[in-house]
Amino acid sequence: MASLRRVPVAWTTGVGGAGVSVFYTASADDATAALGTFFNAIKDLFPPAVTWTIPSSGDEITDSTGILSGGWSGGTAATVTGTNNTNYVAGTGCFVRWRTGGIRSGRKFVGRTFLCPLVTSKFDATGTIDNTALSTVQTAANTLVGVGMLGVYGRPIAPSTSNGVFLTWTAAEAPDKVTSLRTRRT
Repeated sequence: MASLRRVPVAWTTGVGGAGVSVFYTASADDATAALGTFFNAIKDLFPPAVTWTIPSSGDEITDSTGILSGGWSGGTAATVTGTNNTNYVAGTGCFVRWRTGGIRSGRKFVGRTFLCPLVTSKFDATGTIDNTALSTVQTAANTLVGVGMLGVYGRPIAPSTSNGVFLTWTAAEAPDKVTSLRTRRT
């Protein structure tokens, strides 16, 4: 059993409300500065309505059970704001697929981070993400993988079991696919 740091990066997005992207790292690793670098690298793809808040403290969980085991503090808190003042469509953007090389329950063990809303100028004439924007996201994701401390966490498959798993990222992929998110609020 090992402890994991749960790093919830809070999003404010204007239209569509707030959200969160949760990142996991081994308990001794401080990933907050690397996350700040990632979001700073992609901020020109987003309008100023988008703000990411990276915390300097959070929860620790036990990897095998997912049970809260304590807290962590001492990271580098940061707030990053989108810088592109063009139009955007709420909830529409791209994603990063985080690869681990592992298999769980007969499937590749991967994670995703959704990046919405991208500004409309980052889409091409065919309605997909333009190559420059994809390159920006891919480069930032590769840099984050290169830090070597973040990974995908899978909760225990059934209650009262101890088969949760954490695997470090081995690669990132920013596919040329448009994604959309919708709010559950009415």
